[in-house]
Amino acid sequence: MRSIQIGDIEVQALTDGRLRWPASHFPGLESDTHPEAVATDGSVSVTTGAFLVRGHGRTILVDAGFGPRAVGSPQELPYTEGTGALPDALAAAGCAPGDVDTLLLTGLNPDHVGWVAPNGKPFFPNAEVLHGESDWDALIKPAGRHEWARVTLEAARAEGQLRGLRGVEEIAPGITARPAPGHTPGQYVLEIADQDRRAVLLGGVFQIPAQLADPGIGFSFDRDPVQAEQTRRYWLDELAGTDTIAAAGHFPGDQFFRITTHHTAEPVSAIRAA
Repeated sequence: MRSIQIGDIEVQALTDGRLRWPASHFPGLESDTHPEAVATDGSVSVTTGAFLVRGHGRTILVDAGFGPRAVGSPQELPYTEGTGALPDALAAAGCAPGDVDTLLLTGLNPDHVGWVAPNGKPFFPNAEVLHGESDWDALIKPAGRHEWARVTLEAARAEGQLRGLRGVEEIAPGITARPAPGHTPGQYVLEIADQDRRAVLLGGVFQIPAQLADPGIGFSFDRDPVQAEQTRRYWLDELAGTDTIAAAGHFPGDQFFRITTHHTAEPVSAIRAA
């Protein structure tokens, strides 16, 4: 399922492409235990997704993909596949870049910021670009780290688009950004609530579906692995057995699901059909 309705708010899953990582980048991931997660070439697929949130006169984009650049090749992991598809996905959804009034970056890693300002020109000219303030100091400010991500974000900041978040903030009626640190120090998730329905867009809290069953599986780019696992467990416990719809931009296939009491996921389409 590619879209859901939360009251009068529509949430649509979009894809910019995907990255393939060596399985060794996921400590605790065993191919014998999770054969569905590891391809025959030893790689693990991680979608670079985004979400379009529209309702009550607002158009909010959550994350901006990897952008119009490629990395590596199938012979040398990691590598990108189909990266740069976000503009076409937005067009198919009937959304022009100028329609976006708010862009929430759940983290400032390169796979979340690619279309902020490629080639130094803001791609979403009318959007306020929100991010966790702590991520700027940890991921962007240090010299030599994620240089092209720094350039694209500096271009948006020069246009007065960037604003750092600290703590919980309601960014639109019924739409609240909540801190979820660990993968990055300033990571956020987005909570959407309208007419007694609720969804949580989990940003980079989870990288692969196997972490739902085993939140002890980490990722080599977790800035604080202990806190990242604690955050995964917190959201599993908070969502388990509820009617809240969860969504993970890095998951392939059905991005929308519910967490059962056993910390397994059921696609929303399967639950509706039951």
